Amino acid sequence: MSASPDDTLICRLAGELWAVFAPWRGPWGGGGAAAAFLARRSFRSGAGLRWRHQGRDRDERDENVEALGRLERRDLLHRRVERTKVIATRLLDAGIERACSLAGAPCWLAGREVCQRLAAVDDARATMTHLGTRWTAEWALAGTPPQWAQCGSDEAGRANRGLLSELEGRAIPALIRGWLLSGADLDGRVWYSITNAGRAALTEAPAEGPPAIDADADCALAWREGAHAMQVRLAAAPRSEREIGLLPLPAHGVPIVGDDVGPGRDVPTEGGRNYAASAHLATGANVGGDMAATGAAESRPSRPATRTRRTDS
Repeated sequence: MSASPDDTLICRLAGELWAVFAPWRGPWGGGGAAAAFLARRSFRSGAGLRWRHQGRDRDERDENVEALGRLERRDLLHRRVERTKVIATRLLDAGIERACSLAGAPCWLAGREVCQRLAAVDDARATMTHLGTRWTAEWALAGTPPQWAQCGSDEAGRANRGLLSELEGRAIPALIRGWLLSGADLDGRVWYSITNAGRAALTEAPAEGPPAIDADADCALAWREGAHAMQVRLAAAPRSEREIGLLPLPAHGVPIVGDDVGPGRDVPTEGGRNYAASAHLATGANVGGDMAATGAAESRPSRPATRTRRTDS
């Protein structure tokens, strides 16, 4: 039996939300970074994400608007209406958890577990401090080789990138809840930082997970369609003259091979590019404007950031 219109719609909206909060790995030019920042700020402020009249025809669009009303009455989302027209929606925690269950996606418990792992990292090679914020490299949380080594295009590299992609998917629920921040350097390598809200969440006894719901193929498809549509919109967003959006973390000199290169020193280079750029990190979790380059020819050499960076707040 196919999923109900309410369930497919809420999964599509959750897919859009996941794409908004997925760690931004570049590109840093154009309007995508600003669009992602503004969308995250809008959601966290309570305004929600802009509602698109989803549907192939007028009847389907009207049906989706009716479904929004039913979902709101079930306390799964809030609508923002102006002159009888829905202009934005904001999924509530209960709606997010239901969508995760229906689509088979990681829920908030997975995000809390990432926060626990982040709080336990004690490896100077994996951390840096920028503007008073402590950042931890994703490889330290995913269990892949240090300094993004062995993330090339061979079989081992694909397996390691798969672990990084899995970590990203599990971290997004915590990013949405404000427990984590994400940032990337110019080579698309992601770092995470735990917030005060995340530390507070770890001190509280974890609540019970959402009720078990069998994952549905139609809901999973709606989730992927929503994520892809949002990624395309972010990538195609025009540059804002008033908002530059997310900025990359400064290049961080970490040893790629050997132990004789300390933090803050130049990374060993090969052919004018550092090894991390040569084995560019591309998890495959994002497409369109979120996707990092896949090889040395498409990578950007590390260089210091020239502006103060705004975190994903």
